[in-house]
Amino acid sequence: MTKKIVVCIVLIVLGLNFFSSQSLALTVSPAKFEFSADPGDTIQSQIILINEQKIPLVFQASFERMTVKGDYGEPVFTGEKIDLATWIKVTPSKVTLEPGEEKKIPLTIEVPKNADPGGHYAAIFWRTVSPEGGGSGMGITMRVAALVLLSVSGEVIELGEILNFRADKELVNSLPINFDFGFKNTGTVHLKPEGESVIKNIFGKIVEILAVNSEGYNVLPQSERVFSTSWGSKSEIKGEGFLAELKREKTDFALGYYRAVLNLEFGEKKETAQASFGFWVIPWRILLLSFLTLGGIFLGITQGVKQYNSWIITKAIKQIDDKKVLNQKTPKPIVVKRKEIKRRKARKKKKIETK
Repeated sequence: MTKKIVVCIVLIVLGLNFFSSQSLALTVSPAKFEFSADPGDTIQSQIILINEQKIPLVFQASFERMTVKGDYGEPVFTGEKIDLATWIKVTPSKVTLEPGEEKKIPLTIEVPKNADPGGHYAAIFWRTVSPEGGGSGMGITMRVAALVLLSVSGEVIELGEILNFRADKELVNSLPINFDFGFKNTGTVHLKPEGESVIKNIFGKIVEILAVNSEGYNVLPQSERVFSTSWGSKSEIKGEGFLAELKREKTDFALGYYRAVLNLEFGEKKETAQASFGFWVIPWRILLLSFLTLGGIFLGITQGVKQYNSWIITKAIKQIDDKKVLNQKTPKPIVVKRKEIKRRKARKKKKIETK
């Protein structure tokens, strides 16, 4: 019985600006094309195909209109061959690749003279097909896609806004803190919001600057996308409980009130948008241990001062008592002045003469 090689990998995990179009059978590069053109222009490029299998494979090109859905701009392929999907051509559209072989396929986009200004979006799919005159040995058809984002000049509207810039919580015990915000594209062309999130402390001093959308993700017209960034390193401390949480608080220490300010730029005209919010970082485990340590030091100093004062008082009382005892045992010396001695002698002589 002849064993069939079954390749069951359907790779349609795409990103608007980052997409790894690689499977066990085919690698497509680049995974995403971004073009700008005027109505009536012809765009020339190329797409690279690499057969990753150890058998010859035949791939057929097809084109579909693309939209997005979800918070993170997941692509949706409508199956419609309209708009940009009808402007794209690859030559040849059917390619045979030997094991490990790489081919560069010319890509052409003919923009109609009456093309609407704004964004146009499609996907180029390469799917396995049976070679002419025989079976392909493929039990299940596989297809891999590359995205095409085209901006046609004209009266284009570049308009967007920030939605719900916030952190996981307004009060946290330790870093890292994740920041999320949504960006809504209300214009007619895809936008790439880029910028930074500035973290300031209660005194207005900048403590951190975080890059936003450094990957360069796009937001298609009339859609929304969520972006995330993080302040603080990802803790490698494992486990739960007081000690584990204490170590996490010490890894990236932060304390007090902070404010995050988001500054974005997007579009050819460098339109701007800004949002901000405040939050607290209270590492209560570190504070608790600090208070207990300070309390112990204060108590030790207080007891030490009390003992020292008691020792001083006791020593002073002992000195006073010793002085009293000394005064009682030693009689005061009789001090007789010379004149008094002479008078006494004179009186004594006079008494003798009288007798």
